[in-house]
Amino acid sequence: MTDTLKQSFFPGLNGPLAIVDIETTGGNVTRDRITEIGIVTVDDKGVHEWSTLINPGMAIPKTVQALTGIDNEMVADAPRFEQVAKQIWLRLEGKVFIAHNVRFDYGFIRNAFADLGFPVQLNLLCTVKLSRALYPEFKRHGLEAIIQRFDIPTSARHRALADARATYHFLTIAQQEKTAAAFMTAVQGQTRRPSLPPGLEPGVIERLPNTPGVYYFYGDNDNLLYIGKSINVRKRVMSHFSADKASAKAMAMCQQIRDIQAEPTTGELSALLLESAEIKKHQPIFNRRLRRLSKLYTLQLQEDDAGLLRPHILPVGEAQRQLKMYGLFPSQKKARNALLEAAKPAGLCDHVVLTDTPAVVACMGWQLNRCRGLCTGSISTVQHNVWMMESLAKLALQAWPYPGPVCLLEHAQNGEQYTAFLIDNWCLLASQSGIGEPDMDDLRASAAEPALDRDLYRYLSKAILKGAQQTQLIPL
Repeated sequence: MTDTLKQSFFPGLNGPLAIVDIETTGGNVTRDRITEIGIVTVDDKGVHEWSTLINPGMAIPKTVQALTGIDNEMVADAPRFEQVAKQIWLRLEGKVFIAHNVRFDYGFIRNAFADLGFPVQLNLLCTVKLSRALYPEFKRHGLEAIIQRFDIPTSARHRALADARATYHFLTIAQQEKTAAAFMTAVQGQTRRPSLPPGLEPGVIERLPNTPGVYYFYGDNDNLLYIGKSINVRKRVMSHFSADKASAKAMAMCQQIRDIQAEPTTGELSALLLESAEIKKHQPIFNRRLRRLSKLYTLQLQEDDAGLLRPHILPVGEAQRQLKMYGLFPSQKKARNALLEAAKPAGLCDHVVLTDTPAVVACMGWQLNRCRGLCTGSISTVQHNVWMMESLAKLALQAWPYPGPVCLLEHAQNGEQYTAFLIDNWCLLASQSGIGEPDMDDLRASAAEPALDRDLYRYLSKAILKGAQQTQLIPL
C-alpha cells in the first residue's frame, strides 16, 4: 500500500471510490480469466494503491503475453483469485467501481466472484463515457489517447496498476479543468441512466420507440451486428445492456455497438415476420443463422396397392395438397433422419421405412428385434398403418383450415394503423400497411407465388389457430 497519489474531490461522486483495472487471458468474460488486478482506492483515509498478479489456471496466449508483458512464468506462483478474493472485496465493498470501459473490468470481476458463490453488485462509473461527456470535441477516448492528450505519466501500459493510476490521473485532470457543475452533470448523466455501451451516444436510446418494432445494432463502418424485435423496442434494447455482465456473447456485441436503428411495426406479429425476413436477408454476425431455403422437403404417406401406408420424401412444391404433410426439412437427408428417428421406437418394418421392398420376407430390423413383424405376418397391415401415423403425428403440419386464402388483419394499439397479411395454405402471399381500412383488391393484386417457409409456418399457424393479439381474421 502506498500514498503516492494526491487526493482530489470529485463532484457528484459521493462516497469512497475504487478505480480498477485488470489484465486477462482474453476478452471472453466467461471463458477467460484475470491475470492481474490493480486498484486505486479513494476514501477519507486518503488514496491508496494495491495490485497483485493472479494465476488464471490456464495458459496465457502469446498474443496477450506480447500485449501485457505478463507471461505464464510470471503467474505460475501467483495466488489464484479465490486466494485473494477477500483482499479484493475489502477494497471494493461500499465503493463506486470506476474503470475505463467499466463493463469489461466489472464483468470479469463479477463473474470471478460469482464462481465462488458470492454475488457482487456495485455502483459503476465508466471513464470512457465520462471523457465523451466532458470532452466531446475529441474523437478518441481510449486510455492510450487520454494518456497522450493530457501527458499523463505512466510506468507501463497494459499493466493493471499503471492503467488504474492513469485513470485516476484523468479523473483529477478533468476535475481541475472543468467546473464542478459540469463534472457533476457528466457523472450524474451516467448514474441516472442504465449503463450503455461505451461507443453509443446516449441520445440514440431516446430516439427509439416504446412500441412494437424491429431494431438493428450497428458497429464500426455501419457493420450490422444484430437484429431483434419486441413489443417495446426501447425496453428490449436496454435489456441487452444488462445481460453482458453474464454473457460473453452479449458483452462482445455490446462493446462493438456504435448505432441503433429501429423500424416500428403495427404489432407483435408484424415485428416477428419482419425480423425473420431481415435476419435471413442480412445474416448479422450475432444472430442465430436463419437460412432462406430455396427448397424444402416434407414427408407424406401414400397407400400402395396392398393398402400399406408408405412414407415418401417430396419437395414441398410436389406434395399432394389433400394429403397430410409431416415436417418441413432443409434437405432429403434431414427428412430421412427424422423418419428413422420416429420409426425406430414404433417398431416399424425396414421394408416400409427404408425401402420399397414388399414386406413378404423378414427385414433386418426383425433380426435385430427392432421390427414388430409386419414382414413376418406377426402384425397386420392395418396395425402397421396405425403405428406409422402415430409415429409421425408429432411432425404433422396443421391442416389449412380454410377453403382458400384469408386476410389476417393486425391493428395498432392506437386503432388507426393496420397491417394486412394475405395468407393461403400457411404461405405469406402479400402484406399491406396503412391507416384506416385495407384495400383488399390491391392486396390480392400484389400476391406473390406461394412459398412455404419453416419459420413463417410456425409464426402464422400460431397466430391463426391460437389468435395473435390485436388481429382479426377475414376469410376471402
